[in-house]
Amino acid sequence: MQFTPHHVGIVVRDLERSTAFYRALGFEISRDIPWEDGSRAIRFIRNGEFEIELFWYADTPAAPVPAEGKQLGFRHLAFRVDDVDAALAELSDAGVVEVGVTARDTGMGFRIAFMRDPDGVEIELAQLV
Repeated sequence: MQFTPHHVGIVVRDLERSTAFYRALGFEISRDIPWEDGSRAIRFIRNGEFEIELFWYADTPAAPVPAEGKQLGFRHLAFRVDDVDAALAELSDAGVVEVGVTARDTGMGFRIAFMRDPDGVEIELAQLV
């Protein structure tokens, strides 16, 4: 049996703000599923064959900031890029990279940078070197 990655689900506080962030990473809206009572909505966004399912709830509380990535569960979402420095410059121009984010060589064949989405989900940009 083959298991093919399909999508990942992320709970967000502001659906439009998160959609704008992921659009800067090349995602486009593929489907919206609103609830009639306005209590929640699901939005699928797609980049190539991969989708992210954004969940919005009217009563979503602010999430606590994780302690240096040591929390259990989901750690980060990684994207391979051809040039991590150029990707950071492009995302900075789009206004979605926090001040101080820089790339570094890992010594393991990658040049990487980490940033966060509007709700604190860690995003890795990775370039093979």
